[in-house]
Amino acid sequence: MKSFTVACCLLPLVHFSFAEKWYKGNTHVHTKLCGHADSTPEVVAQWYHDHGYNFLILSEHNKYIDPSTIKLDGEIRDDFLLVPGEEVTGPVHSTAMNVSRLVPWEFKDKNRSKVVQWQVNETKKAGGITILNHPNAPIIRPAELYPVKDLYLFELYNAHPMTKNFGDAHRPSTSSLWNALLDKGMTIYGVASDDSHKFAKWDEKYDNPGRGWVMVRSNDLSSDAITLAMNRGDFYSSSGVILKKVMVANSRIEVEIDEEETARELTSQFLFGRPVKKGKPGTVIEFIGPGGEVEETVSGNQASYEAKKDYLRCMITHRVKKADGSLREYYAWTQPVFTDGR
Repeated sequence: MKSFTVACCLLPLVHFSFAEKWYKGNTHVHTKLCGHADSTPEVVAQWYHDHGYNFLILSEHNKYIDPSTIKLDGEIRDDFLLVPGEEVTGPVHSTAMNVSRLVPWEFKDKNRSKVVQWQVNETKKAGGITILNHPNAPIIRPAELYPVKDLYLFELYNAHPMTKNFGDAHRPSTSSLWNALLDKGMTIYGVASDDSHKFAKWDEKYDNPGRGWVMVRSNDLSSDAITLAMNRGDFYSSSGVILKKVMVANSRIEVEIDEEETARELTSQFLFGRPVKKGKPGTVIEFIGPGGEVEETVSGNQASYEAKKDYLRCMITHRVKKADGSLREYYAWTQPVFTDGR
């Protein structure tokens, strides 16, 4: 039914512009059906609807939730969509996006490359695409992903407090993993998600919603269109920064921050940001090439840069000093532009 998985990923160039239609979405949330979350699928979907999201995947552990069975209250916006999915939970976890049925999860092997490949293959059989989830919990090494075919998406930023996106003494950051995969010649894009479980209790230490999302450029709001756009890299990821302009084309990346919309996002009572100890308030734009080398750093709200090597990606850091004196960082990440033919 959805035979676009490989074909759409052969497109090497992505073009973003502020004039295009953008849709805000989340690809990874949980409900009480998993046994360790606190709210029903209806409550979870209602929260995202009521907080301005355009699409959501109810990605329950090894359960398929038919979107047609979810009934929301009140006046439902025309621009809100439930994309069918599942979190395939085995030795590694992945979101099976836009599948037509339950994806099996029982396969186990000491070789986790085979496990990931099996999940990718089974998800394709069910009509969908795979997003590899929270690769630092449990730790997935780059070499375990190098052999995997048709994997184009992974969680660069998972907002669950336990997922160690920025690494620790035992693991490198997910950005380092991304660099390693790109350096190896993979075409892979970075996703931000909530992985939310708690909707009834709120605190910075809880896995609440509203802290990591994707902004997808698509011609229309349908499950197939959103899935195809993400699988070819037509999106950026955010933990609070909204972009007014994004151009990723040929060998160049150009970005401009939407100051007004970013400020509005940061007024959210749900969005705490990442606490840091050093740095000045303001916005820094970094252009990152092979090996994780920062090739250009610009302080300010807009910048552009031409790729000098095989690929280039961009990370935007917005640092804010809070009323309590703490420093908090919020981010946006573009997808890479490739100049080596991949």
